[in-house]
Amino acid sequence: MLPPALISLACAVGFVICWSSGFVGGRLATASSMPILALFAWRFLFASLAAGLYWRCSVPQRLPARALLAEAGVGSLTMGGYLLGIILALQFGVSAGLTALIAALQPLLAATLAGRWLGERLGAQGWLGMLLATLGVGVCVFDDINGVQAAPLWAYTLPLLSVVSVTLGSFVSVRRALRLPMAATLTMQLWAATLIFTLAALIAGQGRLALPVLDSVTLASMAWLIVLSSLGGYGFFVACLRRLGVTQTSTLVYLTPPVTLVWAALMFGELPGRWGIVGMLVALLGVVIALCRGRLTVTPSLGGTQRA
Repeated sequence: MLPPALISLACAVGFVICWSSGFVGGRLATASSMPILALFAWRFLFASLAAGLYWRCSVPQRLPARALLAEAGVGSLTMGGYLLGIILALQFGVSAGLTALIAALQPLLAATLAGRWLGERLGAQGWLGMLLATLGVGVCVFDDINGVQAAPLWAYTLPLLSVVSVTLGSFVSVRRALRLPMAATLTMQLWAATLIFTLAALIAGQGRLALPVLDSVTLASMAWLIVLSSLGGYGFFVACLRRLGVTQTSTLVYLTPPVTLVWAALMFGELPGRWGIVGMLVALLGVVIALCRGRLTVTPSLGGTQRA
């Protein structure tokens, strides 16, 4: 049996790697001939079928319908609402850098609300770390911006709505008294995201949903998004929420832009500039300071947290 601290560390590392892979998967998806909303709808459908098959094989007992619907509600916020806002913002012309910068506000929003709703108090050291991480992410993003895209003013609210969506979903998930098996949780959340993206794709396609294109680019991006981003990213996301709580899980989000830059450098040859490297180091320092402020453990019966 592995020590709980080692399991928590493994969940945190897995979450950062797989969560950041979603941005790379989005980059791969843009090269596909499929409309991106349709591609994401099929991606979530296949991922939910895979998770559902595992659930069927591993959890023989019946689960309360109300609890399953509640998990679907969480998924509609943390998966559907979050990703839909990000993708629409990019489609309407908001730059990827600015979108990532707005998305980086999520940990601050989570930390602000966690003290009132969940009792996860963030001390002076925690706030210092969060602010340093925010500064580091901002430096990374601005180093990555090559130009300014024209977009309607209202489009800049879309990534902000994504931040609100994933934060609310995180709080609802942690506050739930009944915890379902991981396979059931992931299946219901993926089905909710499937429904949201299918409706969005149908609206964008004027009632038609594009079928998957069986070319190497589409299949590669689909496999990447299903395995790493959907099953890995959201599986580790749920695991971190249960083990670390909302505040610490949100703090880990600060590491995803620097890790995404590493992904891009390895896969696409897009090397970060001098300020990008500086931003990575500042963000890493801030996350270390914030996470070292005191370990939080989730209380299963209440969905709250306490210091260990």
